[in-house]
Amino acid sequence: MTSTIVNVALNRPLFKEFAYVINKEISDSHIGCRVKVNFANSTMIGVITKVGVKNNSSIKLKEATLIDEQSFITDDVIKMLEFGSNYYQYPLGQCFNVALPKLLREGGAFSYEKIPALQLCCNIDGEILKKIKSDDQKRILDLLKTGPIQRKELRERGFLSSTENALIKKKLVEIINIEKKENEAFSTENILKETPPQANTEQLSAIYTVQKNSDFKVFLINGITGSGKTEVYLRIIEDVLKKGKSVLVLVPEISLTPQTFDRFYRRFNVPVSSVHSALSDRERLDSYIDMATGNSGILIGTRTAVFTPIKNLGLIVIDEEHDSSFKQNDTFRYHARTLAIMRAKINNCPVILGSATPSLETLFNCYKGLYSRIDLKYRAGGASYPDFELIDLTKEPVTEGLNKGLSQTLEDRIGEETAKGDQVLLFLNRRGYAHHLVCHLCGHVFTCPNCDNILTVHKTNHRLQCHICDTIFTAPEKCPVCENTQLFEQGFGTEQVNDYLKDRYPDVGIERIDRDSVTTKNQLEIRLNRVRDGKSLIMLGTQMLAKGHDFPNVTMVAMLDIDSSLFCDDFRAMENTAQLLTQVAGRAGRGTKKGKVIIQTHHIDNELINDLINPQCSYIDIANKLLETRKKLSLPPYSYQAFILCNSSIRNKAFNFLSNLSDKIKTFKDNYSNLVITPVMSDKMEKIQNRFHFHILVTCTDRNELRKFLTQVRNTVEEQTVPNDIRFAIEVDPIAMY
Repeated sequence: MTSTIVNVALNRPLFKEFAYVINKEISDSHIGCRVKVNFANSTMIGVITKVGVKNNSSIKLKEATLIDEQSFITDDVIKMLEFGSNYYQYPLGQCFNVALPKLLREGGAFSYEKIPALQLCCNIDGEILKKIKSDDQKRILDLLKTGPIQRKELRERGFLSSTENALIKKKLVEIINIEKKENEAFSTENILKETPPQANTEQLSAIYTVQKNSDFKVFLINGITGSGKTEVYLRIIEDVLKKGKSVLVLVPEISLTPQTFDRFYRRFNVPVSSVHSALSDRERLDSYIDMATGNSGILIGTRTAVFTPIKNLGLIVIDEEHDSSFKQNDTFRYHARTLAIMRAKINNCPVILGSATPSLETLFNCYKGLYSRIDLKYRAGGASYPDFELIDLTKEPVTEGLNKGLSQTLEDRIGEETAKGDQVLLFLNRRGYAHHLVCHLCGHVFTCPNCDNILTVHKTNHRLQCHICDTIFTAPEKCPVCENTQLFEQGFGTEQVNDYLKDRYPDVGIERIDRDSVTTKNQLEIRLNRVRDGKSLIMLGTQMLAKGHDFPNVTMVAMLDIDSSLFCDDFRAMENTAQLLTQVAGRAGRGTKKGKVIIQTHHIDNELINDLINPQCSYIDIANKLLETRKKLSLPPYSYQAFILCNSSIRNKAFNFLSNLSDKIKTFKDNYSNLVITPVMSDKMEKIQNRFHFHILVTCTDRNELRKFLTQVRNTVEEQTVPNDIRFAIEVDPIAMY
């Protein structure tokens, strides 16, 4: 019998592949196929990385069982993962494990199952529509006139399952199962469902600039909030689809709103697939198959969508490219933007990075000539940019409202706007009722026993919660140290501000939107619909409201507490604050009405705040100032950083392991002239979930030198026996300081 020796990448923390024998003749076309193998007396699923290798060992090889007759992991994905493994110092087998949908990495079949959809079961005439009071039910019926629609699509477009079930109960629609077949390529005819709106001169110029380039090139579309970046994406995507090519659109999780999905579903007569956290394992696999076989032309997803095989990939769009959610902070610690750009290079297709507040790294690459920058300086539809007003909190009277986060001046402004029927958005990036609970007598502050973290007070359900490990405790009635019963809440959160607003403005609808009050996309859409319908005039929320939403009747946006983000030991704090304020300000005055942005601060003379409110100073101007500071201090992007990380449930064990490694590093550190390393240090939060965390920070002005150094560090760790309970990792290009 003919047999073939193959190399297999396995989900193990080892930087090597393992040789197995397959009892049949296979070729290089099987690279990327899954196999079932025995490894260390357990059955595992692995991925073939090489075919026909020589066996240099006298040991008889174990047999591997082929799961796939042909590879569905495309060559560009394999090359991207090989790059990612090398760049981020993470084993290739574990990279494959992150990249595959759960059902595939468990050995499931690469095939569709029946997909639930809705279809009309009777003719919908005017008489039937008169009897239906729900606008959403009418909208579903209207959409179904063109044919069956997957329930997943209806959910992504913001419809509740209860709305669908009501139509089923009325026997107006019925559930059917769509049977998809692989390789049903989408049609390049009649790409559009609707006629696009008229683009302005700036948009047309941006569209033409990208369209005339079909090879690999990175474009930054630097457009102020409301400038119509999404319309530019849609026009360019249309052009790519007409050429029979597919498109990958990466967005932050926070931007995956029904509003976003609806624009794509309404615009294109091409199947749209998605990858995000709200999907089931089966739905994720269906999307994976859709793109790998060419059944869908557009994939919209969060960072993991970058691993999806895509037939004829012709364009990658990364919206809100500055957003930190594109960075994975554990296991395979990749940045989706970096991998997406590498994938585009492999496919020789363009990449669009879009943002109103580009990251300093992206701007730096524009200045170096690596990326091409396109500016959109004006709001689409003629909307004007909002005016700014600073409220000096040191001059405000100490009122009940001030203790709850609202100065008297801001309260008056809210009253003026809502009296006109206009809407107000209040931004506070702090969940819960109060920041912490303190004993009035002895000063004891309640902290999490599992983490070095202060517990947040949540009045709902009378609890304290750790926002690191999410452990919940019943709110105590007395101090555990001195048994005093006088316990005080200090610092305000969204829950407390919301309670005060309800008392202060009882006749105005108020929507609180944060992770505590909104736990599903349906709940979010219900609240946003009340805002769009004018039933609620005040919105209060965290970063969930900062971007991706269009509220034409919001005329005033207020930052309740900018001061807490200004003073931080993270050198990225100023960049993040500038981005956040610019994004929040962009929610004001997006319609025909003039907008206003109010900032409350105790630091009226702060340079960053005054730059942000100066109409002559753009975000790019601020970014350029920050780049100058980074250059003087040789901080990224003028240098490159990595963390060598270690944690254990025993404090001394973690510290001693990293200290010993540090001593070994010193023996070869002098071989790297452009490199600086710190001593072993505790993380800012040393104890997290009962594990103690330490790190070494490595900074280098030469990217290649840093990679070689980290590889040597990794090899040094591999050569020794790592004690039980030690977790070791390397993080390249960190965006959070440990």
